[in-house]
Amino acid sequence: MTRMIGLGVAAALLFPGGTAAGQVPDSLTVEQAIQRVVATYPAVAEAAHGVAASQARVRQRESAFGPTVAVLGSYTRIGPTPPLSFGGQSFNLYPADNWNGFVSVHQTLFDWGRRATAVHEARSQQTSAVENAEVVKSRLAYQTVQAFYGALFLREDLKVRDEEIDALTQHLEITQRKLAAGTATDFDVLSTQVRIATARSQRVDITDALAQQDIELRQLLGLPADSAVTPVGGFEESPLGLNEDSLVQVALTQRPDLGMSRDAVASAEVQAHLASLADRPSVSLDLSGGAKNGYVPDLNQVKADFVAGMSVQLPVYNGHRTRFQVQEAEANMAVARSRAQALERSVSADVQRAVAAVRASREKIATADIQVRQARAAVALARTRYQAGVVTNLDVLDAETLLSEAELVQLRARYELVQGHYQLEQAVGVKIW
Repeated sequence: MTRMIGLGVAAALLFPGGTAAGQVPDSLTVEQAIQRVVATYPAVAEAAHGVAASQARVRQRESAFGPTVAVLGSYTRIGPTPPLSFGGQSFNLYPADNWNGFVSVHQTLFDWGRRATAVHEARSQQTSAVENAEVVKSRLAYQTVQAFYGALFLREDLKVRDEEIDALTQHLEITQRKLAAGTATDFDVLSTQVRIATARSQRVDITDALAQQDIELRQLLGLPADSAVTPVGGFEESPLGLNEDSLVQVALTQRPDLGMSRDAVASAEVQAHLASLADRPSVSLDLSGGAKNGYVPDLNQVKADFVAGMSVQLPVYNGHRTRFQVQEAEANMAVARSRAQALERSVSADVQRAVAAVRASREKIATADIQVRQARAAVALARTRYQAGVVTNLDVLDAETLLSEAELVQLRARYELVQGHYQLEQAVGVKIW
């Protein structure tokens, strides 16, 4: 999307080695605001840690394919150790000091695919974590856009109000001179002052709304409350086309929330399959080797020994726990599928609403442009005729008010057009960060 690039020092916040970390920019563009929010907002870091945790979980599940090795050692003192007499000789059946050290190896040879399924489940969760990070960035990016252009719109609104107040103030001076000359009345002066007071009251409301908007923008940017950040740019139109069918198809393939919902379905399917394998048999191999004493004829001599064995585990009965686990997993899988289907259905409506909003804003702008030109011509004509004494003061005030209203309508239409385009990009899944 083509957007105006404003002047400012916010770029130093985006590139290492530039402005110091504590220095606050005095102006920034929407692109810079988005990049800063995505780079610094805590929710993004939280999602990144979730991705790291999911990667570690995959490694944990993969480790089950390797053997488990342990080194063990023990010493036991037994007493008393009564001797046994046989054939005129005396000997002990076991030593008083017993030493034993060995290495134990356990390896699962076959488990009916449980380990592989567990790894698949962990990888599916990792994919979901990555998609979740993209969803978080997308939400923050478009939230930043709304706050940015909201602040920009209110600043432009203030400019229009200030121009209205300046014009009314100039008109008041003219009216006061005409009153001194006897060609105007006190009512003309009073009515003009009322219009000025009304405009100033409206300006106070806009100033308060702007302060609230700036608070939200600073919160997103992570800036101190006393920092002054001025959004710079314009209300530029996006070149994104308005073909609903093609936009819906694009949205179905690239929206991060859709990807996340599909990953949730895949993960639920794997979990259901994993639950169904709980009652399947498994085969394991156990090996241990080391050294110990207690062997005849010299009970105190330490000798090498080993143990090797294979075990088969076949679950028979666990109170139907596996069946209920499968039922729970299948129910969760059905929930995930329903959510994905509901989200896919809403995609078309999201795109249609955004396209309709963009088209309506374009029509409003075309009409507003004509109204502004006509209102400006009417104001110029009213001022000239008022000075000539052809029209009344109220005629001039009405013309000034109509011009301000037309300019505000034009400004709001341009603002709504930009917001509509961003809503369309969000509905389609355009990556703006």
